Amino acid sequence: MPNIRITELPMDEKEWEKAAAQQGLFTTIGLAEGEILNFMEGKGEVALTDIVQHLSWVPWSTIIMGIGALIREGLIAYKGQNKYVLLDSKK
Repeated sequence: MPNIRITELPMDEKEWEKAAAQQGLFTTIGLAEGEILNFMEGKGEVALTDIVQHLSWVPWSTIIMGIGALIREGLIAYKGQNKYVLLDSKK
């Protein structure tokens, strides 16, 4: 059996804006959630300022709403001092 590795690449700014502007299954907050998760993957604790700087094309308020949604979904946790951590999905 061949070893197949699939890597998801974050969307660039133009792709993100196009998807966020369309009607349908994509939502702006949902797209931000995906970008946040991609950025946090393998980093341990991540500061809010690092997330905002990395996703500079995403409005700050959308990033905050995306983080809140990810916390409610149990995918990330707030660790204090504006630090967030990606939770282990293998429960």
